[in-house]
Amino acid sequence: MREPHTAEAPAVAVASEGEVVQSVSFGNHQPPPNFVQTDAGQYVSPEFLAFVQQALAGKLAAPEQVDELDPEVRALAEELSVIHLPEWHDKTGRRRAEPTVTSIKQATRVAEYLVRRGVRRHPELEEIRWMPTPAGPPGAFDIGVHVTKDEHGAWPAVDPEEFYNLDDIEVKQTDDGMWSAVHPRGLAVEAGTRTDAYAGIVDQLRRRIEQSRGTQ
Repeated sequence: MREPHTAEAPAVAVASEGEVVQSVSFGNHQPPPNFVQTDAGQYVSPEFLAFVQQALAGKLAAPEQVDELDPEVRALAEELSVIHLPEWHDKTGRRRAEPTVTSIKQATRVAEYLVRRGVRRHPELEEIRWMPTPAGPPGAFDIGVHVTKDEHGAWPAVDPEEFYNLDDIEVKQTDDGMWSAVHPRGLAVEAGTRTDAYAGIVDQLRRRIEQSRGTQ
């Protein structure tokens, strides 16, 4: 997260009682000091971040005026509140979009409506499942990874060795003569030599893998 800075008409999401209810623009002024800017450039309130984090943890809070939600409504609302979309490919296999995280405003209200329309969540029909980044930094906008069932029909755990594959490291020299090593899982190291840059990124990957195994 980056601290908010002056921007022209920044749009922000405001959370109320566990749901996003409106989008606010501040013209040429700064948003309130407690708002933060995400890596995607959005300004969000701390309440909205807390709401999304609760949803990611499977602890979606119902509005205060609703003591108990129908289990079908709650299950669907948790799916709609934070949606992790995998890579999108067309029929030829060409990638059309990167993985992303999105949400539906007033997820509980939408879920209640859809349940009344006959929509249900059927886990037995699930073909892919989202998993959080192994040992990744906590946050509401974790891209994570999607997995499919194995040959036995079970959902496999994410293999940290495969997720943080050393073969995916790229090392390039920058315009100022420094060497930059990057990994597609959001890690980067800059050093004076190619060897030091590579060694630095390998050390980061090793720590992530060890942390992942320690939490399993």
